[in-house]
Amino acid sequence: MDNEEIYRKAKKKVKAKKGFFYHFIAYACVLGMLYAIMYFENKGEILPVIIVGLSWGIGLGAHYFKTFGTEHLDFLGFSPDWEEEELEKEIQRLERKQKLKKLMEADKEDFMFNDEESLELKEMEKRRLDENYR
Repeated sequence: MDNEEIYRKAKKKVKAKKGFFYHFIAYACVLGMLYAIMYFENKGEILPVIIVGLSWGIGLGAHYFKTFGTEHLDFLGFSPDWEEEELEKEIQRLERKQKLKKLMEADKEDFMFNDEESLELKEMEKRRLDENYR
């Protein structure tokens, strides 16, 4: 990666963070204004403010995770390397699954071979029994 590409990625990341903070400021200001209006004009009825706050909060939370990921949520138990850890676990799981599949195919081939041998033994026993009854 050259310096120009690093600068471009860093600038894009800073712009995304700036956009999130503007979004958060707009959220706080609008909810504060709605709360004040509902409190003074609607006898303290704040259910509409709660509905707007929760609805918009979901979008704000999605914007946060898109911008920052889980890098600032260590105190909640989120690891910043969560994606890499999960990727490693998934790779290991798929490798185990592939090894198991190969083992099962090898056992199946051995079983088929043993199955043919047991059929030959059964046929030989049947012939011997038929000979004894004649």
